Amino acid sequence: MTSGTPAPSPGTPAPSPGRVPSAAGQVRAVLELRLSALRGRERLRTAAGLGAFFGVVGSAPVVGMLLPRDRVEEYSSLTPTAWLVFALGAALAAGTGSGGRQLLTRAQAAAFPISPAADHLGAVLLAPLNLAWLVQAVGLLTLTAWELGPSPALPTALLLTLLWIVAATCAAQAAGWLVELARTHPAGLAALRGLLAASLLAAVAVAVTGHALEAVRTVPASLVDDALRQTPWEQPGPWLAHAGGLAAATALAWWAGVRLLGEVYRRPPLQQTRSESRGYARRPPPRSSLTAALRIDHAGVTRSAPLRRGLVALTVVPAGVAAASGLPWPLVPLLPGLVASAAGLLFGVNAFALDGPGALWRDSLPGPPRTLLLARLIVLAETCLGAAVLTVLAAGVRAPGPPTGGQVVCVVAATVATCATVVARCAMWSVRRPYAAGLREARDQPAPPGAMAGYAARLSLGTTWLGIVFVWLADIGSPVATVLICAGVLLGALRRLVAVTREWEDPGVRSRVLNIIVDA
Repeated sequence: MTSGTPAPSPGTPAPSPGRVPSAAGQVRAVLELRLSALRGRERLRTAAGLGAFFGVVGSAPVVGMLLPRDRVEEYSSLTPTAWLVFALGAALAAGTGSGGRQLLTRAQAAAFPISPAADHLGAVLLAPLNLAWLVQAVGLLTLTAWELGPSPALPTALLLTLLWIVAATCAAQAAGWLVELARTHPAGLAALRGLLAASLLAAVAVAVTGHALEAVRTVPASLVDDALRQTPWEQPGPWLAHAGGLAAATALAWWAGVRLLGEVYRRPPLQQTRSESRGYARRPPPRSSLTAALRIDHAGVTRSAPLRRGLVALTVVPAGVAAASGLPWPLVPLLPGLVASAAGLLFGVNAFALDGPGALWRDSLPGPPRTLLLARLIVLAETCLGAAVLTVLAAGVRAPGPPTGGQVVCVVAATVATCATVVARCAMWSVRRPYAAGLREARDQPAPPGAMAGYAARLSLGTTWLGIVFVWLADIGSPVATVLICAGVLLGALRRLVAVTREWEDPGVRSRVLNIIVDA
């Protein structure tokens, strides 16, 4: 042993050269690394979140059995639709990169390299942290238990439902890697855009003709209903055939996902490279520091690959669903809150991550400190309001009949109140709980997956309750009460924004936020 080599400490196992940990071992090591960085309340929040997750999933069948079953025969035909919607939703989240499926960023993987199998396994394990995935999965388990009730076929039906959830999740992640691989080649990118345009045209045609539900219900119900009602000990053949088919589909999706991700590793990110290497025309000098800050923030959003993709998904998908659903006007106030909360998750929950390593340069620009905060909140408000207004207009196209004056007031009040609530909460989280996160790569998110799950739950619950209040006001027809409640919500949001602005003007708080952001 040379003098420069330290002696191993007693009890330390000798490293085994040439041995590579398995995918499960690599994922376990990364998760342990993440958990070791948690301190104090963060550990309690993580434990509480995991407990709530398993509690909600475990109680779903119990809730389904306790629900009244007087109309179960009438709604039993919705089961195939629910299964299909879950698969499409999981694929959409994976394809748009909004599923929170990044175990390690590319910069972190340089120091902690992991295999494609480990990265794919991490993506599958992180899929339940997506609130939409969790709600739909819990809905499937609840619907299965409600349809069958306390019968001998219920345990095997729940097992079949879990197999479908796992198979659909693995297939969705594989489809997501395929989409990312296609984006690394010009021909693949053109094919994706053509497929997206064709899908939108088909969806618009189905929605305009009023055959949306009929198109969804064309899925053969026997693939679901017959298998759910069978037990392996009474008729083992059909049940085992369905379970074996789902297991085989899971194995095939797993193999395809690992191979596709390996190809993605070997390809350069085309969209990111094009956006960062192209030349941009010089624009006239801005007239004020706020105008300059807004110009930089708008460019930061439009030139970020994950944000561009998120903006497209945020505007097209909710608008298409709203147009196809044909909601009556009293229920339209529910939509702005859901869309605004999704807009806040794009970058608003960690708004200063939009600058990345350039945050110190932004802070050194002339002008008061509140200019940077004000510009960021204006861009966030534009994103929330734009998506919410587009969704409301799309819903109004298919809404039965014209709205009354009171209903219009409720829709406008719900849009303004929910967007103000989202902006105020995002401003508070951005200043008090910043994260080092880059928004350059396709799978980048403004915060870690666990934090994003918590933000999604809190934003969705808050805006949903506000939407329910405005739905009730639209039903009773009280414009005065609607305006008063909206004014109260706006005053509460304004008070929170004023408090956050005072915190941001503190040099110590601002330095802490910027030091965390530049580490991305």
